Amino acid sequence: MDGEIIPLPNHDLRPTEDGQAIDSVPAEASLAVIRHPLDSTHPVPRRTRQDILKEAVLLVPNLAKLLARLLLDKRVPRMRRLAMTAVGAYVISPIDLIPDYIPVVGRVDDVLMLAFAVDFLLRESPPEVLDEHWDGSEDGLELVRGMAAWGSELLPDRLRRLVDRG
Repeated sequence: MDGEIIPLPNHDLRPTEDGQAIDSVPAEASLAVIRHPLDSTHPVPRRTRQDILKEAVLLVPNLAKLLARLLLDKRVPRMRRLAMTAVGAYVISPIDLIPDYIPVVGRVDDVLMLAFAVDFLLRESPPEVLDEHWDGSEDGLELVRGMAAWGSELLPDRLRRLVDRG
């Protein structure tokens, strides 16, 4: 268990013949609790939106390298690699389901399709292959997985089931 062991004083005192109180238990047998690192009198300040955005931007190069390496790795299922390539071509293509010139909504289809393709690729890639190709931290990869899964969940169920079967 992580954390710091904090000895607690023993308050089980018994009086002696001269009226002074002494510990009834030797000092080495005193009680202790383990304090979790997050339980602190000096908590870490909350991250600002700027901090989170900076961290996300720093993940982009590692994500790009990961995707490129997975697309070239024969240990990743072929269907997954083809789906990622097709979505990449769709995102780059000027032809979209929702035209990009429509504010906000025009980019949503690209982002959702990309999130779905990344989730689709990462879910079936062998863990050892992901570890081999990921240059960032473990937390960074988990953040990428979580964001891709979240984006994928926003797609209609029928579309997700259709592609997952393939």
